[in-house]
Amino acid sequence: MPKQSMRLAYAYTDRGSLHYAEAGQGPALLLMHATPGSWRAMAALMPLLAAHFRVIALDTPGYGNSDPVPGTPSIKAMAHSVVALLDALSLPRAHLLGLHTGNKIAAALAAAWPDRVDRLVLAGHTHSLLVDKAERDEAIRHLIAHYFPQFVADDAGSHELRLWLMADADVRKLWWPQALVGGRAGQGPQALAEEVDMAESMVIDHLLGWRSIVPTYEAIFEFDLAAAMQRIQAPTQVLELRPADEAHMLAQAPLICSMIAGAQQVLLENHDASVFRRQPELIAQAVLPFLQAP
Repeated sequence: MPKQSMRLAYAYTDRGSLHYAEAGQGPALLLMHATPGSWRAMAALMPLLAAHFRVIALDTPGYGNSDPVPGTPSIKAMAHSVVALLDALSLPRAHLLGLHTGNKIAAALAAAWPDRVDRLVLAGHTHSLLVDKAERDEAIRHLIAHYFPQFVADDAGSHELRLWLMADADVRKLWWPQALVGGRAGQGPQALAEEVDMAESMVIDHLLGWRSIVPTYEAIFEFDLAAAMQRIQAPTQVLELRPADEAHMLAQAPLICSMIAGAQQVLLENHDASVFRRQPELIAQAVLPFLQAP
């Protein structure tokens, strides 16, 4: 997609400023990224969907260039901010596609504001979609423990330096991913450039949103995803990513589809969330027939 075909803009709402990227025309399709992230996480997918929809990739509250939610963060509060975005854009309804944290926000919005949602895609790794809350929380904690400090604030303020050092450690991992230093980079200059661009995008997103990571996961631990799913009325697709390291987990899409009337499932075996950046055509092939259905 030519850069001039993508528009970056802000929606100014009573719940703060929300930043987004937009492309295409037609029915509105709102994309919401994982934590941490921004519209950049959806940039490769956008042109594949923009041929059919007005695609809006949101910096969810507290990430990218969007303001955090007012008051104490919660998944429902984030969903409320997304409703404010729809209002600011004069959109009565929209399709929603949410990945990881985005699927929680999308589920909360569909449950609490059903008249604002046309079709819904809940995407994520198996661990992100586990219906049993205790099991999901434990799986998530295992993956994100490095974000949580093991020290307390002190009067001297040294904890602020420690938090910054923790952020620096995370950024270094993103700056030097394995694919760049020892894998795909060996495939030639184009592959190297693609890996550098991806690493740069993820570093930028982390630096813009690192202060929101812990509050967001605390909000996720408070959120009852299964209860929200049971209230969803919109036509729903569950797009479950099943990387090799989660093959031991029972696929959750069939169970979720039994909770949401008429829901459909797509299982992408041996793929993780990087498929949104590396192979967006697989995501487009999975969601377009569902989103375009009568």
